Amino acid sequence: MKRLTVQEASRCLGEWLRRAASGERIAIIQGDCMVLLQPLAGEVSEAKGLSAREALRRLQSLSRLTAAQAADYLREVRAERLADRGRHGQ
Repeated sequence: MKRLTVQEASRCLGEWLRRAASGERIAIIQGDCMVLLQPLAGEVSEAKGLSAREALRRLQSLSRLTAAQAADYLREVRAERLADRGRHGQ
């Protein structure tokens, strides 16, 4: 099982989620709490029709993501996308 701190997990969250979805056991540790990332059967098809905002709200409510953490995550995603566009000349 791969064990990560919150800081390690947040740096490449998309990658860890992809790996967990493919069956790898990924745990995120904060203090005395360890949370296992794993896909939920049936949840994906329901989530496909959600707007990005609604999907983030659901993640926030299910994972106890604070508004500040959500904002940080969105800033990171935006920065990554802008960097990717710059590398690809878009």
